[in-house]
Amino acid sequence: MSTNETTEQINKLLSQSSDSLLCGPDCQKIRKTGLLRQNYLDAQANMETAPFQLQEAEKNYYTYEKGDAGYNAVHKKQLQEQATKVIEKTAATFDSEIDFATELATTYENISITYENMQELYEKYLEENKQFQKQFTTIRGDTITNDRKSFYESQGYDTLNNWYILWKWIYSCIVAVYIIGLFLSSSNYSLVSRIIILIFLIIYPFIIQPIYHVLYNIVKTLYSYLPKNAYTTS
Repeated sequence: MSTNETTEQINKLLSQSSDSLLCGPDCQKIRKTGLLRQNYLDAQANMETAPFQLQEAEKNYYTYEKGDAGYNAVHKKQLQEQATKVIEKTAATFDSEIDFATELATTYENISITYENMQELYEKYLEENKQFQKQFTTIRGDTITNDRKSFYESQGYDTLNNWYILWKWIYSCIVAVYIIGLFLSSSNYSLVSRIIILIFLIIYPFIIQPIYHVLYNIVKTLYSYLPKNAYTTS
């Protein structure tokens, strides 16, 4: 180690000792806090200005090496690459949305078909139940027939009740799927229209049978006023 280096180290140690004597622990803490805060602010400033500094450095480099035309060509290529990435990302998102919409439309169509089939099945069993009631009324009065009537009545009721329970669960699932689709998918119908449809689906099971009986009684009453054929009407 040379004499100059030794002298510099001694001077540095003396300077640090003098600074420690003149600036106590509180002073040192304040000074350290200020230094760290300044470093933090400088880092924030560098982070905010880094992109602009990079662009400026890039422009200066290409302009100096290839001229304005060369820099414009490089800049144009970068813009084209960025535009291509944006287009590809947008296209991928669009394709994904199209696939989701197609899947949702297929699901809705299947639900509609299932609902129509269940409605037909429900009407079929209503009609069968009505026929049972007519048969029961016709054969009333006979003891043996009454026993048989009770058996068929019980059997028909159990069958109808089982189908009614099955239909109710399937219909509930349909309504649940519709509610999920109402909030997760887009539609050409307004929100008010979809909510009205939802309300109708909810109250439909409670109003269809009374409406059916009212309409049936009206038609039956109107039919009773039609002229009767003496040869075919007993």
